[in-house]
Amino acid sequence: MTSPRYLTKSRFKLAAECPTKLFYTGKDKVYKNTMQEDSFLAMLADGGYQVGALAKCYYSDGEEVTTLDHADALAQTAELLKRENVTIFEAAVAFGDLFVRIDILIKEGNEFQLIEVKAKS
Repeated sequence: MTSPRYLTKSRFKLAAECPTKLFYTGKDKVYKNTMQEDSFLAMLADGGYQVGALAKCYYSDGEEVTTLDHADALAQTAELLKRENVTIFEAAVAFGDLFVRIDILIKEGNEFQLIEVKAKS
């Protein structure tokens, strides 16, 4: 059984740029993505991780969903959301075939705040 192909934020942005890129993403046996081996892009990604780590310092009581498995991430997020108040890093949310990882999700009672962390040069 194959796992579902979710429309994530990254894949949505890719589709907005070029629908053909969306079709071929994740199909490395059919179409090799040379961008994955680009050292400059790897450096930029490292910078993004550093900004994300800095953002987590502002919410020291936060809990991080570390798994990359979609089902596990959804389950961990659901468990954390049972709390009255919680800050979650990399929370996972799915609706239909849409899957989103939220950089920082803050829940206070019935109110939610979603924070997207971006690194700009």
